[in-house]
Amino acid sequence: MKREIPRVLLGCAGIVALGVLTFFAVEAAWGMYGKFAAASEARAGAQTQLAQLQTQYARVQTQVAELNTDRGIEAAVRERYGVARPGEGEIDIVRHASSSESGARGDESWFAKFWRSLFVW
Repeated sequence: MKREIPRVLLGCAGIVALGVLTFFAVEAAWGMYGKFAAASEARAGAQTQLAQLQTQYARVQTQVAELNTDRGIEAAVRERYGVARPGEGEIDIVRHASSSESGARGDESWFAKFWRSLFVW
């Protein structure tokens, strides 16, 4: 009987040690999972940012290519400072309503006006 008490205590100590070891192993695995998830989110954000920067880089390259020509420089100066060459002017296009439509509708009977108000098309 005295031999069995140390054996039982040793078995209980082994079970407790295995439980503690299992706890730490699970905690470490959970921490690794959290770090993996955070790294995955950071990678997705970095890829999105990279795509945006590549688009912006392409746009800037196009603008630089346009500004390397005389025509591009002239267009940029005109747009930014609102200047024009001597002799150039501004053209304003104003459209007037045709008088044939307004005159024809003014001579309509009351029934035609009522019909037109019901059926707009």
